[in-house]
Amino acid sequence: MTISLRQWTMAFAAALTTHALAAVLLPRVLSNRKNTPPPPQPVLVSLATTPEPALPTPVAPPPAPVRPTPPVARQPGPDVSPPKTEVMKPPRLATAPDTVKQAPLTQQSVAAVNPPPVVTPQAPSRTSTAADSDDNRPPNATEAPSNTTTAAAPTSVPDTVDLAQLQSQYGKTAHNWLNRHKRYPRRAEYRGDEGTVLITFVVNRHGEVLSSALKRSSGNPLLDKEALALIQRAQPLPVFPDDLAEVEDSITVIVPISFQLR
Repeated sequence: MTISLRQWTMAFAAALTTHALAAVLLPRVLSNRKNTPPPPQPVLVSLATTPEPALPTPVAPPPAPVRPTPPVARQPGPDVSPPKTEVMKPPRLATAPDTVKQAPLTQQSVAAVNPPPVVTPQAPSRTSTAADSDDNRPPNATEAPSNTTTAAAPTSVPDTVDLAQLQSQYGKTAHNWLNRHKRYPRRAEYRGDEGTVLITFVVNRHGEVLSSALKRSSGNPLLDKEALALIQRAQPLPVFPDDLAEVEDSITVIVPISFQLR
């Protein structure tokens, strides 16, 4: 497709006309923009809330005067008295004429009217029955042994056993046992020191010493130390006798340990 010269000429003329119009109208538009005043700046307006005027307190109207109510006339009510009831007389019973003769009473009718009294048999007393049974027993009969058996009383420690005496006897046994295991301290023996130490200890039924302490000193630390060591060295002590073991688990024994040079 080829464009003719005429088409080129018309296109050039149209373009030239458009540019000419733009050159004429553009200055006017620019001048109008310059003359147009700037838009106003926005202003921040704060609406202050004004307090509403206080409403006047309504005054309560005075109470209306109470009009006395007129007394209501009491109208007579209906008569509520109970109605009168007529008492009906019971009809008279017809009685048999006196001329009716009574029939003669037979023996059966008399027996029916008067029944014979009932005799209740009395139960024989236990005393008489027992007496009869005793009398009926043969003379050589012997009573059967009772099935109930008496439980044997539990064995207990005789009342004659004196606990203090049992403890004293065991104290002597323990004292003899300690004297067999006693040792004289060599240093005290060399210096000729003598004395008696009183010691106390708690022993159980098996002869085990639970605790020991010095009750009275001899005045010599060597002798006191040996007496306390003797209690530990001589264990176990003799066991409790049976009478003492039944009533006591442990006892406290106080014995003197004497250190004397011969």
